[in-house]
Amino acid sequence: MVIRSDLSLYRRRLGQGWGASWMVSQVLISLAIALPAGAIPSRLIIPMLPDLPQPVPVLPNSELPELDCSVISDTSFYGHLPYSEADRADLVSVGYGISMQRDAAASFEQLRSAAAIDGVSLVPLSGFRSVVIQTDLFYGVAADRGQTPAQRALVSAPPGHSEHHTGYTIDIGDGSATWADLSVSFASTSAGRWLAANAASFGFELSFPPNHACVSYEPWHWRWVGDDRSREIFDTARRYDAQTGINRDR
Repeated sequence: MVIRSDLSLYRRRLGQGWGASWMVSQVLISLAIALPAGAIPSRLIIPMLPDLPQPVPVLPNSELPELDCSVISDTSFYGHLPYSEADRADLVSVGYGISMQRDAAASFEQLRSAAAIDGVSLVPLSGFRSVVIQTDLFYGVAADRGQTPAQRALVSAPPGHSEHHTGYTIDIGDGSATWADLSVSFASTSAGRWLAANAASFGFELSFPPNHACVSYEPWHWRWVGDDRSREIFDTARRYDAQTGINRDR
């Protein structure tokens, strides 16, 4: 999850791929091991993460822990819920070097074809992202911009807490309005308006609408909930949405 001011960093970092991000993380870890306490700038310590949390168990609504956007807890990171990485064997390409879970990818292709018939160009910008890549997008961009993790979490998911890990989420752009990529302005483009009117028919829903409790409005970020498996993965998020007045078709 990014905002317009992060766009160039976001694209550059995604373009680095697995190799560069892995090497950066190893350098940081090596520094932490080799240097004495106090010798490492605090911005370099941030990417050294604890073990990733397990997914939040499915609980009755009455037992959902309070979603506090201002703290890190066992169940959320500044309001972001934990997600496990998809099995790479379940991922297929949707073009542009981007992959999704197989069934979600098939629905996206149907979505894209239907939009094309209406003269709308839907372009995939980001699909599955590993924890390694998300670590750089979260902590690396935060360091570049001088942000604390709390500030960064307002506009980006921490590693281990991104819907993109699941393979069921995709960021979409308008091929005729690339200036609006990954910005709120996307909502006013032909693609943004078409998705708002038609995406639900293909199993997609907007993850972060304007009235989301903790995360900034992201009209480009869509999650697929077209089968039982995907709905189970996002069940906790959807029930939290319902508590804040965001109603999803069940």
